[in-house]
Amino acid sequence: MDKVLKTLQEIKVEDWIWIIYLFLSIFALIANFFERDYLLNGSKTSKKAFKTINIAIFVIVFFIYVYFVLLTYSRFKEREQHTTIKSMIVTNANFIAASLFLIGGILHIFTEIISDNDTDVDLL
Repeated sequence: MDKVLKTLQEIKVEDWIWIIYLFLSIFALIANFFERDYLLNGSKTSKKAFKTINIAIFVIVFFIYVYFVLLTYSRFKEREQHTTIKSMIVTNANFIAASLFLIGGILHIFTEIISDNDTDVDLL
């Protein structure tokens, strides 16, 4: 029963993550508006706005990826000795996938920050 309660708590957290993703999608649309304005009108203010919004989105997503890496790592450590090979492969694959998403998120934040140095996004 304890495992069921733990899984229900994880699902509750995932529900909040989906709500966060909904808001991130809205912010991405706003960033696209500013990027479109920059491309059409050359507005430096719009360029700074869309880059700042994109960086903020990627930082938030980075922390979501950290959560999933920690979650899959805890599942990896908690697996029972008598698990099947299929279960072990799935657990290992989930941990590797979450880790790769985290690495990809770090790289994406880094490239967004350092691209086009003529903007005034003061993170680096």
